[in-house]
Amino acid sequence: MYWTVCKYILSQSYANTHDISILKERATCEIVRDSIFDSLADVTTPQGIFAVCKQMQYKLEDLLSHQINLAQGKQNNFYLIGENLNDPGNIGTLIRTAAAAGATGVVLTTGSADIYNPKVIRASAGAMLRLPIVVNMTIKQVAEVLKAREIPIYAAHPRGTIFPYDLNLQESFCFLLGNESHGISEEATMYATSLVTLPMPGDTESLNVSIAGCVLLYESVRQRLHLSS
Repeated sequence: MYWTVCKYILSQSYANTHDISILKERATCEIVRDSIFDSLADVTTPQGIFAVCKQMQYKLEDLLSHQINLAQGKQNNFYLIGENLNDPGNIGTLIRTAAAAGATGVVLTTGSADIYNPKVIRASAGAMLRLPIVVNMTIKQVAEVLKAREIPIYAAHPRGTIFPYDLNLQESFCFLLGNESHGISEEATMYATSLVTLPMPGDTESLNVSIAGCVLLYESVRQRLHLSS
């Protein structure tokens, strides 16, 4: 997966202390005063170089057709769906965990926070630059595509009756997580193959959505490691 760099923006001090000839061969370089560069950065001590890149646009059909992950040799891919996730930190954490767990991609429905939000990028530790992410689809559109491919949707729900440990996560599937405050919608519930819950023997009603997603994703890892052993 390669990103197209449209332009490099460099601070004056960076340009004065580095050989930027290679950068000039790749894209246009614009040098600005250090004060201007610092005003553009969202960190206290920026490194002195920005790359302005063309945003990636993925289609769910591409992920399901293995067009992106053929090089990895995946046979039974799995995906994470976030419905109307609003917190950039949660989204970034889920993307990072999905990438670590070996997920094929992430789908964020319409109404979710922007994946290019700086908080998403930081929380994902750069994983959102590597993992294919599909955005701006309604839950109905997502469900229809998955149903046509006979890929089950396992939705995290407080009234779920199945533990993730009882699911077969060695085949292709999707985990569906809902909004931080309201959970998955009634519409999404109708599309779910099964409603899944996490056992909580302690005196707590629910988990943070990113923590719940981590537990679910790593149950898939556990099962697939067992399969390969």
